[in-house]
Amino acid sequence: MQYRHLYPMVRILLPFLAGIIVCLAISATTEINLILWIILLVLSIASGLIHFNKLRFVNRLLFGVIVSLFLFVTGYNSVILHKEILRSDHFSKMQTKGIFIATVIEPLQEKDHSFKTILNIRGIKRGNSIVKSEGRILTYLAKDSIKKPPAEGSLVAFSADIQPISPPQNPGAFDYRKYMATNNVYHQVYLTNISWKIIEKPHGFNLFRTANTISRKFVSILNENGLKGREFAVASALLLGQNDMLDNETLQAYSGSGVMHILSVSGLHVGVIFIAINFLLAFMKKSSLLIFVKTTIILLIIWAYAFLTGLSPSVMRAAAMFTFISIGNASKRNVHIVNSLSVSAIMLLLIDPLMINNIGFQLSYIAILGIVFINKPIAGLWHPANKIVAHIWGLISVSIAAQIASAPLALMYFHQFPVYFIPANLAAIDISFLAILSGIAVLLTSFIPAVSNFFGIITNYLLFIMNYCVVYIEHLPHSVLHITSVFSKETILIYLILVTFSLLFFLKRKEWLYLSLSFILILSISFSLTGMKRQKQQKIIFYSSNKQSAIGLINGTQQILLADSMLLTNKTAVKFQLDGARNLYGFSTVSRYALDTITELSQSLPWKNTFYGLGNNFMFHNKRIVIINSLPDIKGTFTKLKVDYLVISNNPKLQINVLKQLYEPGCIIIDGSNSYYKTKKWMAEFRKAGLPAYSVKESGAFVVDL
Repeated sequence: MQYRHLYPMVRILLPFLAGIIVCLAISATTEINLILWIILLVLSIASGLIHFNKLRFVNRLLFGVIVSLFLFVTGYNSVILHKEILRSDHFSKMQTKGIFIATVIEPLQEKDHSFKTILNIRGIKRGNSIVKSEGRILTYLAKDSIKKPPAEGSLVAFSADIQPISPPQNPGAFDYRKYMATNNVYHQVYLTNISWKIIEKPHGFNLFRTANTISRKFVSILNENGLKGREFAVASALLLGQNDMLDNETLQAYSGSGVMHILSVSGLHVGVIFIAINFLLAFMKKSSLLIFVKTTIILLIIWAYAFLTGLSPSVMRAAAMFTFISIGNASKRNVHIVNSLSVSAIMLLLIDPLMINNIGFQLSYIAILGIVFINKPIAGLWHPANKIVAHIWGLISVSIAAQIASAPLALMYFHQFPVYFIPANLAAIDISFLAILSGIAVLLTSFIPAVSNFFGIITNYLLFIMNYCVVYIEHLPHSVLHITSVFSKETILIYLILVTFSLLFFLKRKEWLYLSLSFILILSISFSLTGMKRQKQQKIIFYSSNKQSAIGLINGTQQILLADSMLLTNKTAVKFQLDGARNLYGFSTVSRYALDTITELSQSLPWKNTFYGLGNNFMFHNKRIVIINSLPDIKGTFTKLKVDYLVISNNPKLQINVLKQLYEPGCIIIDGSNSYYKTKKWMAEFRKAGLPAYSVKESGAFVVDL
């Protein structure tokens, strides 16, 4: 059987996708010549017309090559055209310091000390005129009890020095700069209370602003109908995509148990709506007219729900996906779901090719493909007669299929695998299905308080049970496996293994078995090489940590972390600032010691033959590290102490001439516990004195390979 004829849209998607990936991989800044694109377009149309008229002298391979080249160039150029920073009128091409006019294009998110939003530059003030320009900026507005934060759609003027978004400050840390680049945001600014003002309030109709206003209104309706605390926060995220009320403990529980997708309004939630409406309208299938009406109703409800959630990108992506699936299902030609998915992916990537870097986009499509292709062989392993058991087995097989498909991506991005994902999903999916339906009932009946309160109580109890189950499962022993050997090349190999095994199942040809075994061998070699490299590594890392000191000493897969006690007790700071290195370098153990109590540990430190510590003086593989937070008053002559790395910590009173008399440093490290003012001052003084110096606050972590 020729399976390739079942998926014609896949054959269109793949070269288009390849063009996007290649353009992003090489960081291209110029588009492929437009004339070449037009020539390929004309040749594709001409060869297509000839091909479909079945003139036998036309080479089908040539037709495929021409069309694939055209699609490749289309994908490639779409990235260039979509990147705002490459445009000649982007503000960064003109100036980054001065007075700017901008529009607030995202609802404000309240943080501890500021409001976070995105501004879209409209113009730059030069003299008495405004020069038109473009460009989005990640913006933090200082909180002010007098000035009201600007609403979405407001026009503001501000004076600032706009800075590029900083790269990751520590090895393996989350690359926020890359993440924001997928949203066409490359710069950031912090505005104080006197550096900006509203010059025009929003007016007229705006679809996204209206959707967000309605979404926030429905959040307050949930709160008014008996949902409180953690259940209210989960309901806001589950139903409406408003996840800014979730605390770190809840996020960790859902992530560690493998049901984080429950809290992200996306394919699952739109799928619940789709399944429910499809079930209720199952009788509408006897004629073409009824099928058309049914499909129309489904699409209207799906997009109404998307509007209800504020038209967030993830929901719009899921709505677009199910739109094409619904249209495909309504077609008399029985369009395969893979073709519907391919069409939705093509349309979404034409609108925004940078979406391909979005983790949610990748996981959504890969999970559905897993359910389509992997679920069948898993579900076919058992056919229980009991309907309840069959339902449970159906959920288990779907969960396993989705997890198998998405696991390689999750391991690459998050380096963890939820061991108990099957019981977690069994509990969470069914309960969340009921909670979504009852929660929507709360919103739809809000004009009848007695009814909406009744549904509110039901929703609250359902979410309480779901939260309890998720937290219980996440706290089970060994609930999360930390796997730190999967990166991009290993991810590709794992997917090649999955694809070849799937082809082996469907095509029953031994060639696919040999190919699968070959990829498994290559993957094993890759894991072995990574393991051997990690066993031999020896490093010193001077971490960049906000207002704290932190030094990592790495010997093989073990790390001694010397840090301020306040940092070591801050789990959030450790996770986001220091744990990235654990994933990148594959630490099996991390021994933590507080620098302010290190004198008590001089006799109990590990690695007796390679590491010695006394007070703030350390020797690691014959490299001397000295941490100073003060300098003594000196009189007379001193013998200089030769130091490989002299770490300045906690804003000491520092005199360069005294330091030069006491130490002969190979490199001076100014760590993150020092103020910006003193750091800049010292760096200038050290350069003038000819002393090698490095600021982790300005340049990120300093990594030494021994």
